[in-house]
Amino acid sequence: MTDYGNYDDCVFVSKPLAKILFDDGLGFYILNAYNYHLFPKFYASFYKDHWELGFYFVNYVFEIMWNKHFVK
Repeated sequence: MTDYGNYDDCVFVSKPLAKILFDDGLGFYILNAYNYHLFPKFYASFYKDHWELGFYFVNYVFEIMWNKHFVK
């Protein structure tokens, strides 16, 4: 079994299908979803140095994210 540190089996990384990035660390993304949602499923995460809001719909994830460490 591989040790991935603090990550669990639910971690999913996707290459953006489309993105709009700003110099201040804000970004809008469209990603592939790892499962199908006929009805929108919303989520949000807020931390000291970044936050993200989004929703899953059909096979896509629509997300708005800000990260203070991001450099365009």
